[in-house]
Amino acid sequence: MKKNFNRRFVFIIILTIIFGYSFIGTKGEVVENLEIPIAVGYDLSESGEYRVPIPIYEFSPSGDIKSKTITGQSSSIGGTRDDRQRKANKRYLLGVEKLYVISEKYAEYGIRNIIDILLNNPQVSDRNPTVVFKGKAEDLFKYKIQGYANSAEYIEGMIKNSRYYNFFSGQFNMMDLIVRVDAEGRNPVLPYVELKEDGPEITGLAIFRGDKMIGKTNMQEARAINLLKFSGGKGILSIQKDPKHYVNFYAQSKRKVKCYKTDGKYNFLINLDLNGNIASNELDPSILKDPKALKKFTSDMENLVKKMCTEYINKANYEYKTDIFGLGRVAVAKYGRQTGIDWNKTVSESIIEVKVKVTVKDEGRGTY
Repeated sequence: MKKNFNRRFVFIIILTIIFGYSFIGTKGEVVENLEIPIAVGYDLSESGEYRVPIPIYEFSPSGDIKSKTITGQSSSIGGTRDDRQRKANKRYLLGVEKLYVISEKYAEYGIRNIIDILLNNPQVSDRNPTVVFKGKAEDLFKYKIQGYANSAEYIEGMIKNSRYYNFFSGQFNMMDLIVRVDAEGRNPVLPYVELKEDGPEITGLAIFRGDKMIGKTNMQEARAINLLKFSGGKGILSIQKDPKHYVNFYAQSKRKVKCYKTDGKYNFLINLDLNGNIASNELDPSILKDPKALKKFTSDMENLVKKMCTEYINKANYEYKTDIFGLGRVAVAKYGRQTGIDWNKTVSESIIEVKVKVTVKDEGRGTY
């Protein structure tokens, strides 16, 4: 009996501590006296100063939840905090922001100071999605989407759920960006978002060399990068004769890279395994019952993916001369670090081969 009483007592103490932290916080401030940020944006002004807009929640007595954006501007990124606080009537509650939005202009200028200020503050969150936006982050935050307090909430969900299609990775948060910027043999990519007539859309990837954005892709090129750079993505691959005759293959990708030297030159072999189901078949019904037809389909799909990836590798090496696909990391793991090799130059001049294996796990329910 005494043992049970002690357990209940400990349980009550733990609950009290949890509620205390929830309602008062670690700094002894009630939540009602704090501004709750939804996201953080990074812009550059026309004069070259830093602008950091932060949308915050506004709670009305009727229960409606809206948002307003408060922007700090300064000649230094830390100084924007001073400027922003003089426009706010509450202190900011750090660590609950859902999204980081970097304007294209800022990304091209360089994001190292963003990384530096976030790393030096243990209260901020580094696990949230990060995107590059065509335009000003401030304008994106002011765009209204029905059912959401702020467009940043919508984009957060858009990025988190993108990994189910187009072979996008889940590795687009701030921590992923931080560890790739200065890592040997690695360069980050981020989702590139545009504000279209119907709302925000992912239209490709922003490509970085170190901390600077050097280019952007369309969605077809983004799919190729996702396949070549990441493992575990999902997406639809199609063989299509015309609008009425096609096969859709919903696959999950698995990537393995091998590196070897020939006469002092680096060679890379990217093996792609695509396992999945036939989602729709309007081209050849015999795929469901004829092993030869199925074999032809897998061969055609392998050739299609190999062609798509090889063409983009050649284009990227010529256009960017950057190790977009993280191949230098594989070479570093095999041959050693801190060798003084410029992996961007070395990889772009290397022989990169792609091999694709397609496995159809399920051909659907059958014909009808």
